[in-house]
Amino acid sequence: MIITKILGLTSTLTKSKKAKIAILVLEIGILAYAIATSNEEQSNNKRLEK
Repeated sequence: MIITKILGLTSTLTKSKKAKIAILVLEIGILAYAIATSNEEQSNNKRLEK
């Protein structure tokens, strides 16, 4: 989540709409990766519990 806060700060400092969109896409990619990793870890933990 630290990365998201840093990217959010940089997006407020930039005035270019293209730069803001690029930063937003990067944030979405990072969050999607984090969610996928979290879901994978949860499914691995459920298998170990059985």
